[in-house]
Amino acid sequence: MIEFDQRPLNETNPFIYIHIPKTGGKTMWHLFEQQEEQIHVWHNRYFRKLNEPATYITMLRHPVDRVISTYYYIRQYERDPLYSKVKKMSLEQFVGWIQDESVENKRSKTKQDLANIRYRTVNLSTRYLAGGSPDAFHQAKKNLKKYFSFVGVIDYYLESLYMMQRMYGWNFREFTKQNVTKNRPHLSKVDPKLIKVIETYNQHDLMLYRFSKKRFNKQLELLNEQERYEMENWVEQYA
Repeated sequence: MIEFDQRPLNETNPFIYIHIPKTGGKTMWHLFEQQEEQIHVWHNRYFRKLNEPATYITMLRHPVDRVISTYYYIRQYERDPLYSKVKKMSLEQFVGWIQDESVENKRSKTKQDLANIRYRTVNLSTRYLAGGSPDAFHQAKKNLKKYFSFVGVIDYYLESLYMMQRMYGWNFREFTKQNVTKNRPHLSKVDPKLIKVIETYNQHDLMLYRFSKKRFNKQLELLNEQERYEMENWVEQYA
């Protein structure tokens, strides 16, 4: 079962999934809906520690990959508030908004305002995990270390799903990736100068991602031979 953007009430150690945009969220929602437990998805809410115990989980994506996916997603999704403007932009023009420091990195009250490009692309993971600030890297990292029992990474998406279901006794079967951005180039086809700009303006997200990926790899290393064999078979089944 799944519930969006609600604070848990009268639940013992509730599951709370912090959904950072463009990190495979729609697929996760589909999988959560199949579980018996109530799983809270905070889609439009930042992390906030509840007074009562809770199990926090999330998925992270390399910021360059996430930003480029955001650009192509907006261009193909007609209901996106920025669709009509971004569909006319090149990727270079889109990245130009990212590096325009005269634009404050906050959500504009007007959804169609192009200033929202910076809000949606510059250290967004840090913002969600720190509780609202894209500049609070140390707070975001502290929250990950102290409160999150599981942090998956998109580079190891299937492995992350396997570890998640193994940890919580869930059953992830017969799924397909939802809301996949179509017609976007591989990163190897993107101008390295644009990649460098995206990295420069997403240093906090980049550090968080590297930290979380390293931590996830350590979790994989703790699997015994039989567990690793089961994981590899499961991944192969859904690859």
